[in-house]
Amino acid sequence: MKKTFTIVFFVLLLAACNSPQGSSSTENNDPAEVEPTEEQQDELVENEDETDSSDLDESVSDEQNASDEQNTQSTEENKSQSSASQNDQKSSDNKGKAETQEDKHQEIIDLSYDIMKAQDKQDYDFLQSILSSGTKLDKKNNKLKFENVTYPHEQKFLTEKDIGELEFRYTHETDNDSVIVGFGAINYETESSFTIDFEYIRENGNWKMNDMDLNK
Repeated sequence: MKKTFTIVFFVLLLAACNSPQGSSSTENNDPAEVEPTEEQQDELVENEDETDSSDLDESVSDEQNASDEQNTQSTEENKSQSSASQNDQKSSDNKGKAETQEDKHQEIIDLSYDIMKAQDKQDYDFLQSILSSGTKLDKKNNKLKFENVTYPHEQKFLTEKDIGELEFRYTHETDNDSVIVGFGAINYETESSFTIDFEYIRENGNWKMNDMDLNK
């Protein structure tokens, strides 16, 4: 009996020694608190670097896009300003050319006004002095005969009553020795108007009237 008890005690003692003493501290720890391995740490750092690099690239891209938009807007504004400046310059140049041409022909513009006055006052001496060699003065009938033109014709003297108000319109230089001066004749009493084109040519260095054409 005693031997049997001893054997049973020995078996229980052996079983107690081989029995687990409980979970290890490592097994009882929360999985979230487990320290990552060195390989996991390296992978985490790489992921963080990639995220930072991506954010930086997006920031740089946004700044580049904003800069491109500003450059595009600035270029469009410069083009608009340049175009407006060129248009203003062209307008100024055209105006300058018109004024220069008018100044160049101011002598015969003034001469045209004097011719109209001379016809009204029947100033034959003045009229004779400004006629070209192909133009004749008919004092008896107060007419001018234009023969050195494409269509020869006669024209009676124009009086102030016939003309009304005389308005300068333009000058047109057909060549260096021929200029046409255009006027508008407006008669408010009769409510009528017509145009008068004087043609001047150079003879012996002086401007001479070669034609006076009415378009009624």
